[in-house]
Amino acid sequence: MKSIVFVGNHKHFSGLRLGARLAQVITENGAEAVLAGLKGKLPKNSGLKTLEFSAAAKPKSLAEAFKKEGAERVIALASLPACEAAALAGMPYIYCEPENFKEEKAVKNKKALLKKAQKVVVIGVSDKPLDKKIYSSNAVRVANPAVWVEHYNYDKPACFKKENNIVAAGKLTKNGGFDVLLKTWARLAPAHTTWHLTIVGDGINKAALKKFITKNHLADSTEIVPAESDLYSLLRNADIYVSPARDAEALDELLDAMASKLPVVATDVPGADELVANALSGLLVNAGEEEPLTVALDELMVNWGKRVAMAIEASRMKERFPFEAFAALFEEK
Repeated sequence: MKSIVFVGNHKHFSGLRLGARLAQVITENGAEAVLAGLKGKLPKNSGLKTLEFSAAAKPKSLAEAFKKEGAERVIALASLPACEAAALAGMPYIYCEPENFKEEKAVKNKKALLKKAQKVVVIGVSDKPLDKKIYSSNAVRVANPAVWVEHYNYDKPACFKKENNIVAAGKLTKNGGFDVLLKTWARLAPAHTTWHLTIVGDGINKAALKKFITKNHLADSTEIVPAESDLYSLLRNADIYVSPARDAEALDELLDAMASKLPVVATDVPGADELVANALSGLLVNAGEEEPLTVALDELMVNWGKRVAMAIEASRMKERFPFEAFAALFEEK
């Protein structure tokens, strides 16, 4: 069966991280999968066939593209238009979204679309039953899965090799906290001349951040790469992951970094304490404050043994949030 894995793109949730890995798993299991989504947002180095659409594309045109591609089912990650397109094309579809997800534009027929779905996968953790006002009997809940990266194809943490690389990822906006990270880095870089910082992301503050890098003579030790860059290749060669966010938008990447055996420095945004055991699997600092971030990052940069110990503890995230359990919900019946 040939599947279209259509990833939504929203302010507070993107299905790209999950969709790309899910399509790879489907392909690895011997079936066909095409990754679809907004033009310019899909990864260029995933090894997957892709379909790109403009933000203005209507369900009817999506349906025609799905049929032309020879698709036999659609998996829609936070994209109700993809469900509408599948219904128009007469294809079965599975829909997935985080619990309590709010669309940027209200969809009047959401409940009807979910009722027609083969299955609805809700990402969340709760002891309470799913809200029957939103989800019908075809809905199942699953924990947010970690997209794990195999470092160097052996079991030692990535930081064991001492690459002296720091990675941070997220939206380059005020809430991303990268202004604070760069102020921190301006203090640390002169004392740690063998270290390098890579920031992965795009956003309205990108130009200002680049200007700060130039003004503070950080160009040799700092790089900003586009959001569609291969984050997981960067994680493979990292020693520390930093999450400087002022809100909870970057928790997906934080989870992936920890599951990939990286020690982390993260801000204490809501939900971070559920992932990071402070002083065991990483260090939690006050969001938006430069001094605590500087002290915590410096502590990990100078203490290789602590990095390794935290990396091993952090890797247990893979056991708590396995991707396999998530992918199994989309297996063909």
